[in-house]
Amino acid sequence: MERVAFLFPGQGSQHAGMGAELLVDPQVSDLCDRCSSAADVDLRHLLIAADDDELRLTQNAQPALCFTGIALTMLLEKHGIEPVGAAGHSVGEYAALAAGGAVGAPQVIKAVVERGRAMAEAIPAGTSSMAAVLGLDPQAVEVALAGMNDAWPANYNTPTQTVIAGTTAGLEVATRRLQEAGAKRVIPLNVSAAFHTSLMAPAAERLRLALDRIEWRSPRVPVMANLTGRQHQGGDRIPHVLEMQLRSPVRWAACVAALVEVGCDTFIEVGPKRALTGMMRELAPGKTALAVGTPAAVQEIPA
Repeated sequence: MERVAFLFPGQGSQHAGMGAELLVDPQVSDLCDRCSSAADVDLRHLLIAADDDELRLTQNAQPALCFTGIALTMLLEKHGIEPVGAAGHSVGEYAALAAGGAVGAPQVIKAVVERGRAMAEAIPAGTSSMAAVLGLDPQAVEVALAGMNDAWPANYNTPTQTVIAGTTAGLEVATRRLQEAGAKRVIPLNVSAAFHTSLMAPAAERLRLALDRIEWRSPRVPVMANLTGRQHQGGDRIPHVLEMQLRSPVRWAACVAALVEVGCDTFIEVGPKRALTGMMRELAPGKTALAVGTPAAVQEIPA
């Protein structure tokens, strides 16, 4: 393989039993125990025994997904495949920073556990959510939502897919506006709150306390930031960038474009399912896009 980028998915990619095969590896199993101890979370339970309802909870999905990405990265590197760039969608950015050498696994899992708990407790359940807008360009979405103070763009995923977030009432109004503007579909998402909006400000402030307790390093390869769509700079800036990430839109299309700019030509989605791989035909036409969610899938990739 030539110049490989690792991509790490966010919430929604988790599924029951997604880590069972990973934990067969002795090194992964040992790291799981060390991360569980450091973060006061039972990762082994979440990765093997938890059902989909338990994993749907934000505070469970985030550490489980982050560790899955870290474990698969270990297996890929043992197989002889190392990234020259990385990016992660929402909580996936934490796994990307770990893959890029900016932080150790136990520390990053500790931060992600706090992030999940803060997000779960930031807004009363059932009062806000998110929806995917299909078939409308991002600028048209922004115009349709202009002037609203209870619904906003939250994920700029592709030129034809933008996720919006807001209060329950705000999303109802936004959906009508977007349909009138020509959106093909506006699909409610199965999430518990309006992530990546100003409604997450209390969670972001709480998260910052956890981020500041970590010794962050400058990534050894370019890791793209959701906040800017450009690469992270010094390690001392990472806590601010990740705090703002939680209350700002995810600029995913820009992250992928930045990886193409630095010469990445093969993109491996490192995590369960294929949520990010499905976007790559639109985001990086002509580039190779693969997905690995199991040890067997890792072995199938030519080193």
